[in-house]
Amino acid sequence: MKKHLLTLTGYNVWANQRIGRYILEAGTTIADEPITSSFPTIRKTLYHLWDAQVIWHKRLMGESANAWPSQGFTGSLEEAVSAVNRSSEDFVRFCENLPENGGEQDVSFHSLDGTAYHNSIEEIILHVMNHSTYHRGQLITMLRGTGFTAVGSTDLIRYYRDQKK
Repeated sequence: MKKHLLTLTGYNVWANQRIGRYILEAGTTIADEPITSSFPTIRKTLYHLWDAQVIWHKRLMGESANAWPSQGFTGSLEEAVSAVNRSSEDFVRFCENLPENGGEQDVSFHSLDGTAYHNSIEEIILHVMNHSTYHRGQLITMLRGTGFTAVGSTDLIRYYRDQKK
């Protein structure tokens, strides 16, 4: 299981770096253009991806967050992309330090509204990686909808192929 979690978290780093490059290439004007989607702009969708990764990583580390990490963030788009990339790398490091069957361990935490939950490490990591994939798909659609077509694939199979090069 550890190998599988490392593959997925490595893929998440690779895919988030790609989508981040596309967003930066598209530029701030496009990132802030209102678009009908789950979130009103590319930037806010990126922030949501970042928020979720940070909050779930904190939960894995035994902390329960009480605010969204991007709340009050006033940095540049470049700084936001860097923050997403760093938070992605946190999951790889976490998985590297897991014992072979460490994914089976339960984690107890509180949601932002204070509700108590518990899930296994494996369930949390699979959830976060799937969540990020979902929102990357939205980001690609949003970018294309603005006319920015220089967007490549962030599919898992593409990651596997790139790793073999």
